[in-house]
Amino acid sequence: MKTKPLLKGYSLRPLHTEDAPAIFRSIDTQRAYLGRWLPFVATTLRVEQTRQVVAGMLADRANPVFSIRSGEAFAGLIGFKSADAQTGVIEIGYWLREEHQHKGVMTAAVGALCGIAFGELDMRRVVIRCGVGNLPSNRIPQRLGFRRDRVEVRAEQLSDGEWIDLNVYVLDR
Repeated sequence: MKTKPLLKGYSLRPLHTEDAPAIFRSIDTQRAYLGRWLPFVATTLRVEQTRQVVAGMLADRANPVFSIRSGEAFAGLIGFKSADAQTGVIEIGYWLREEHQHKGVMTAAVGALCGIAFGELDMRRVVIRCGVGNLPSNRIPQRLGFRRDRVEVRAEQLSDGEWIDLNVYVLDR
């Protein structure tokens, strides 16, 4: 896939090795904001770590990852994980820099990935997991017609040690 327009000024682009420094800068400069719901932020301390994570993502061809761009600038990440070709189920994970929030960018990006999941990857179900208290993240699957399937109790440990419940949303083809 080449760069895909999302909303005015925003696009979705396949992840590149060269994205690692911008991803790390986003994590490093927005630790308090991103770290509230993303446990990996606290342990991402060097750009080399981000380079390794990006290399691992690029090596996993079953689970494509994309950068969200504002013009040419990095705005966030969205990608697939846990693809299961046998069951036809795939999960989407995402995060966005604070200044790009509340503009519909992530909703458009998730919608685009649902199209890829059902069209190009021939999946039958898309799953999204969101921290119960992370209301902006929960609104994305809700807006896109996902149904809340269940709550996974104490399913994720945040960087402050707190165990949180996750809402599990599903969208079937």
